[in-house]
Amino acid sequence: MDWRDGPTSVSGGSRMGYVSKTAVVSATVTIPARSNARSLSIVTGTPIPSTAPSAPAQQAVTKASPPLQVIQYAAAVLKGQPDLLEAMAHCFVSDNARIKKHEEGWILESSEFASCTAGEQVFPIADDIAARIHRILALYCGTTPTISVEHIYWINAAGETLRSIRGSISVNVISSRGLAELKTMRGTHPLGSVVFQSMIPDAAVREALTLHGESGLSWSQIDDIMEFLGGAAGIAKAGYASTKQTRAVRQTANHYRHLGSPKNSPLPPNPPTLGEATDFARGLLQRWISSRV
Repeated sequence: MDWRDGPTSVSGGSRMGYVSKTAVVSATVTIPARSNARSLSIVTGTPIPSTAPSAPAQQAVTKASPPLQVIQYAAAVLKGQPDLLEAMAHCFVSDNARIKKHEEGWILESSEFASCTAGEQVFPIADDIAARIHRILALYCGTTPTISVEHIYWINAAGETLRSIRGSISVNVISSRGLAELKTMRGTHPLGSVVFQSMIPDAAVREALTLHGESGLSWSQIDDIMEFLGGAAGIAKAGYASTKQTRAVRQTANHYRHLGSPKNSPLPPNPPTLGEATDFARGLLQRWISSRV
C-alpha cells in the first residue's frame, strides 16, 4: 500500500501524468572553427509523412567501430556582459573552473572536460559548471543568472579546430483535457470565464490562484495549497482525497522544504514525485474552486 492506494474523489481533470510543462527542444551541430556561425536556429514545423514507397529492408552489416579518442582541448565560450565576465575572470581561476579571455571571446576552461571525445559532450558539463558559478554569485553578489554557454570551441584528437553550436526552443506542452474543461459551459459562460469573474468578488478564490502562481509548483507551494484547503482533515472532510493520501504528499513536501533538518522531516514510504504531487495538489485546488463558482 502507498499514498496512491484507496479511493479518491479528486476530479476536474487532474490525474497522475496530467502536468502541463514546457519542453525544451534542442539540437547541436559541429562546424569548422573558421566558420562565422556561433549559434543554431531551430524552426518549428509540422512533420509530413513521406508518400514515397519505402525501400525494402536490408540486414545491416555490423562493423566494430574504432574507439573514440579524447579531445585535445575544449572550452565553453560564454555569453554575458563583457565587463561582468572580465570581473568574474579574477574570481574563478581553478583547474575545474577558469574564466579567461580567448580569441573566441570569454571562455570557461575546466578539467572536467578532459574525458570528452566530442564537443557535444562538453555542453551539459559546461552548463552545470555555469549553474554552480551562478549559485556562488547569487550568494555573494545577489545576482540573477548572468552567463550562459554560447558554444563549444574544441580541438579533436587529429588536431582539427572545431566549434560545436546549438540552438533550442521552448514548447509549452498543455493538457487538451484541461482546455476542454475550461470550455465547458457553466450557465451562459465557459468555466474559464466563470473562474475569472469569481476572482473579483471572492478574495479566497483570488488567494488560491495566487498561491498556485503562473507556472509549475514547488514543494513549498504544494504544502501551502494543502494547508490553505484545511490540511489532511479538511481535505478528507470535503471528500477531495483520503487523509492517508494527503498526509503522504504533505510529508514529502515538508521533507523537501526542510532539507536543512532532514531527520526531523523524513520521507514517507513510496513518496510521490514532484510531478505526481503537483497533479494531486492541482486536482484538490480545482475541486475546491469548482465548489465556489
